[in-house]
Amino acid sequence: MKDITLFKTKDSIYLKKVKSKTDVSKEENCDGYLIEASEDEARKIIASLKGKGKIIAVVGGDSVFNRRAIETLKIDYLVSPERGLKKDGLKQRDSGLNHVVAKEATKKGIEIIIDFGEVSRLVGKAKALRLSRIIQNIGICRKAKCLIKIASFAKTKKDIIDERGLKSFGISLGMSSEQSRDAVRF
Repeated sequence: MKDITLFKTKDSIYLKKVKSKTDVSKEENCDGYLIEASEDEARKIIASLKGKGKIIAVVGGDSVFNRRAIETLKIDYLVSPERGLKKDGLKQRDSGLNHVVAKEATKKGIEIIIDFGEVSRLVGKAKALRLSRIIQNIGICRKAKCLIKIASFAKTKKDIIDERGLKSFGISLGMSSEQSRDAVRF
């Protein structure tokens, strides 16, 4: 598999975006679900998916949500932990991850995903802040040996980014060549 998309294509993983338990239907031809909800709602959705063998990805939030998601929820991916309004310190950004959370993700086999599609749509200061948080997360994941992936989460065919583009994005953010090679393989 080369990418994660939000629509069905031949050579990618198709995740259906859900916000509540009612969005999950019984007969679904998707490979998994991208959960964008509060912690309580995410728990209900994951409980309803138990035993179906689907990929479960949760969109990140603040540091507390990310930590509780990694420690207590049975998920495969944490998407964009740097997302949301966060307050930065003087010498460090609040990127949604720290070394403790990254080590726990490594222990449980949870991978961190960077949403390239969302980052590319940002402009100005918001884009600069998001990129600086992603750079910090890459460093944290490298030290904790946590796997980090890059996906386009394309909604249409024209939004899909090729593998070389995703690799070069990873290298430009400070990934090693091995890290960027592994970041586009799912």
